[in-house]
Amino acid sequence: MKAIILASGEGKRLMPLTKKTPKPLIEISGGLSILERIMRSLTENNINDIIITTGHLEKQIGKFIKNKYPKINITYVENPVYDKTNYIYSLWLARKILQEDDIILMHGDLVYDFELMKRIINEDRTCVLIKKGTEFPKKDFKARIKNNLITEIGVDVSGKDARFCAPLYKFLKHDFKEFLNEIENFIMANKVNCYAEDAFNKISDKIKLYPVYYDKEFCMEIDDFDDLEKAKNLNLKI
Repeated sequence: MKAIILASGEGKRLMPLTKKTPKPLIEISGGLSILERIMRSLTENNINDIIITTGHLEKQIGKFIKNKYPKINITYVENPVYDKTNYIYSLWLARKILQEDDIILMHGDLVYDFELMKRIINEDRTCVLIKKGTEFPKKDFKARIKNNLITEIGVDVSGKDARFCAPLYKFLKHDFKEFLNEIENFIMANKVNCYAEDAFNKISDKIKLYPVYYDKEFCMEIDDFDDLEKAKNLNLKI
């Protein structure tokens, strides 16, 4: 099993902080950066083959990993047009090394209780993390769920069948191939500024994506200064 961490973005909503520091290296609770928490949660679950997509201030990310995790097998995939594309393009650039394994896919600004990573890894089906209850941040992803399968993911998804969707996925390899094939179709059509989830929505009838529910555990993306302040004030387990 491999993991891919999407970490190529600029973090514009955290400027000027992210002008000199890539968002994944911003420190939160416990003095650890977002990326260090992610790396710990992966390696503690024996995921030691990790792809990191980079772009903005990519040398800082490489230096951090080299110093902290010198024995881990890390592959970097640089997106040279990170400021003109969304992470769907970064995923497409990494496609050749994502073909033959089950994949943990996650955003590089995700902060969560470590138990949630363990839960996702131990699933034997294609799945994504979903919070119970109907309350969710308007700015974040929501998933539409019907018959215990996810049919749509997007920021604008709403309604009684919608739940907060944390971008922490496990894809079985045959499902990820299907996903990458549709991403390829998007890229060939020059749809490079949308979410990768838009490609999933086109083929949600072909991929059985199951919800893995959580309730009291902590999980959020760090998008802006309000998120960052909330994360810093929490006593997160490490």
